[in-house]
Amino acid sequence: MLPTNLTKAELERYSRQILLLGGDAQRRLKNAHVLVVGAGGLGATTLPLLAASGVGCIEIFDGDAIETSNLGRQWIYSDDAVGKNKASEARAFLQSINPHIEVIAHDSMFEAGNFSSLEKITLVCEGSDNLASKFAVNDLALRAKVPAVISSLAAAQGHTMLVNGVENACYRCVFDEVDQSSLPSCAGEGILTTFVGFIAAHAAHTAITQIITTDREAGFWVFEKNHCRSVRIKRRIDCIHHNIP
Repeated sequence: MLPTNLTKAELERYSRQILLLGGDAQRRLKNAHVLVVGAGGLGATTLPLLAASGVGCIEIFDGDAIETSNLGRQWIYSDDAVGKNKASEARAFLQSINPHIEVIAHDSMFEAGNFSSLEKITLVCEGSDNLASKFAVNDLALRAKVPAVISSLAAAQGHTMLVNGVENACYRCVFDEVDQSSLPSCAGEGILTTFVGFIAAHAAHTAITQIITTDREAGFWVFEKNHCRSVRIKRRIDCIHHNIP
């Protein structure tokens, strides 16, 4: 049974969302604890959408400092924040737009050792530019039986994947044989601000929908220029995730 602890201020703040989804859905969001890995291009849009939607606790990992070149697409940061830690600045921004949630910031990169257990985590969102980090989140989430939304982008291509259960395909099923050095990067090829927001908003929507419904089917979505398509991925029989106890 979900607690009925939405305050009068929260009921008013989320009234349009409650009108569409109902009170139980909003309480699920309030009770959720979402771990977000990366507060850069993708995270800078995903994070405020999670916060505005009413996710009760958001925990952020990012060890990078804000650079002037980030400001064109990482809109939650200001010129005055250049040189400061992304996770800490993101925390301040999220608290400013929604004082009803808890935000925890870690000024370090995420590593599997940071979380020996994800028992208190409802869902993980991964939006870093590091393939090793994505694999770490993938493996840890599968082991803990926690859903993960993993996203990536560069130039005019990107993707979002919902990893949800060992019976389905995981991120390694698609990218385990990919060499990090062969992947395109925003720094090397450029990126359009609106394209970043497009993919990040889809990642946030996927996360919110999973929290509300709890049993959404795993999926893989590919973005190319102005198009999005859903791709059905079969699990690889030899994938490492089948050996996770």
